[in-house]
Amino acid sequence: MGNIACFDVGGTFIKFAVITSDGEILTKNKFPSPTENCRLTVPQGIIAKAKELMKEYKISAVAISTAGVVDSQEGSIIFATDNLPGYTGARLKASIEEELKLPVAVENDVNAAAMGELWMGAGKDRDSFLCLTLGTGIGGAIVINGKLYKGINNGAGEVGHIILEEDGEPCTCGNSGCFERYASTSALIRSYLREAQKEGHNISSITGEEIMEKVKEEELLALKVYKRFLKDLVRGLVSLTHILDPGLIVIGGGISSQGKPFFEEVNLLFKEQVLTTYRKGTEIVPAKLNNDAGLYGACYLVLKELALL
Repeated sequence: MGNIACFDVGGTFIKFAVITSDGEILTKNKFPSPTENCRLTVPQGIIAKAKELMKEYKISAVAISTAGVVDSQEGSIIFATDNLPGYTGARLKASIEEELKLPVAVENDVNAAAMGELWMGAGKDRDSFLCLTLGTGIGGAIVINGKLYKGINNGAGEVGHIILEEDGEPCTCGNSGCFERYASTSALIRSYLREAQKEGHNISSITGEEIMEKVKEEELLALKVYKRFLKDLVRGLVSLTHILDPGLIVIGGGISSQGKPFFEEVNLLFKEQVLTTYRKGTEIVPAKLNNDAGLYGACYLVLKELALL
């Protein structure tokens, strides 16, 4: 078996790597994502880079992790936001296979990240778990018996839009009170800036990392906001556990990079609130693969599709 050319399409960069069937990364880098007509320019960019890689490595297939709602059977983009302008409708699998004469697998980025964690990360040796990413919103993927659970409309795992507050903050999805409006990294930032303004502080911007530094310094405002953030995060995790009983919850992105102290606090609060049935059998752990999770996951999926794993 040759190597897999893997791509992870995001709004700012397209990351790429050549990965062996044993999970060894031979090379990796990134190039800027196109800023217009992405339905055509994204596959063109992937084709061009794959041809470069094929000059140096024996490539047997192409694997793609991508932002957007994905029809993985067709390998096409059902819907994408303006982070990738004009990307909706992109026929990645068909256009790339036609040009390169190689098998192509395409999956949503959060789903791919979950499969990466299953293969080489925090979910290794576990066949069922829930994977969350905390960032601008909250992304989710559900793994059951070693496979992605995608739902009837390819939309399972939209955990960021479970409702925490019936009449809560308006969400970009059109509803109000969604989980991600309270427990994403951007929610933490909004909450801090709002509370700072109430207290008369003239702060127009701040990062999640800066807020966490203030938490470590025991700034009262940061501690107040962070405590509320943790409470909301755990409320969502408890509800998801009561529905799915995943046994393992893997969290990556954003504030989860704070590491051990963050996860100790989350696990402690979780065990205080979750039903007794789930206390001993549920772990909440950090993702291990960081920015490589999507690349690994895409590689894993194409290897599975080719019956090589």
